[in-house]
Formats: sequence, C-alpha cells, structure tokens
Amino acid sequence: MADQIVLKAERRTDSGKQVAKRLRLAGQLPAVVYGEKEAPIACAVDERALTDVLHSHGRNAIIILETGDKSQSTIVKEIQHHPVRGNILHVDFHRIDLTHKIVVEVPVDSQGTPIGVRNDGGILEHMLHHIEIECLPTGIPEHIEVDVSELGVGDSLHVSDIVLDNAELTIVTDGERTVF
Repeated sequence: MADQIVLKAERRTDSGKQVAKRLRLAGQLPAVVYGEKEAPIACAVDERALTDVLHSHGRNAIIILETGDKSQSTIVKEIQHHPVRGNILHVDFHRIDLTHKIVVEVPVDSQGTPIGVRNDGGILEHMLHHIEIECLPTGIPEHIEVDVSELGVGDSLHVSDIVLDNAELTIVTDGERTVF
C-alpha cells in the first residue's frame, strides 16, 4: 500500500542552469509537476525533506505536493542524479488522480531457497529487479515476493509465472521476460 506524505514546494518562474545551481546551493532541488490535463508547474522542493521521504517511504509513495495555494496528489516519476557524486539534481513529479489506475515499477524479491542452490550447488540469478504493474495509486504494493524454492539448476521463472494475490493488480511487463 502506498503511503501519503505532505511535501512543501515553492513555485519558481526562473529556469536555467544558473538558477538550478543557486537552488541546489540553498538546499533546494529544481522540480517539475506535470500531468492530468494541467499545465506543468516549475517548482523547488527541500532536498533533505525529499530524501527523507524517498528513504522512508520509497519512490512509489503518494506525495501531496503543496505549491502555495494548491495541493495536488503526485508520485515521483523520474529522478536525475549527478553522474559521479550520485546526489539528486532534479525531480519530476506526476500528478495523479487517486481514482484512476496508473502504471508503476515495483521491486521483485525472492522468497525461499531454491532446490538447485540447496542441493546441487547452483546460484540464483536475479535477472529482473522491477516489474511494471497497473493499479490504483492507493493500492501500490511495496514489493512483490516470488517463491523460488522449487527452482532447480537450469530452471527459470518468467514474469508470466508470477501470480499476484490482489485482483486489482495487473502486470504490464512482458510475460516472456526472465525474473529468476
């Protein structure tokens, strides 16, 4: 289940490289809010607050973005990182309607020890770490657990083999892709 967190954002009218540098030096991150039949909004969010939200609630958390006079439900769509230092440079938020389904990436985790690893000295390879699912924003799972205990050496588990226990979730990722 996705969490809902309130994050304050300041609208900005200036754009460009130098403006972004000044924002980052002040502890702010340049951001854009787009989607849902409205014009994009350029804004700035507090870097520490956003980092805390991402670490404690994950990328699929529903963020109520307060831009002065307006509150809107959003989800983090893209994060741009510095290529060397790894710190966040820019964030794209996507406006969402809590009553319409969206497509999000959800991590896939293994559960159990495969027979091939336990008895035959095999190695479990995790080929696909995220799959795309379609669901309501309020029903986004933290992760999807897949039982791999029956896999032997040379066996593979594909996306089409994953059974979701929630009927409201639909897998969008190609069923032929190998997960384990």
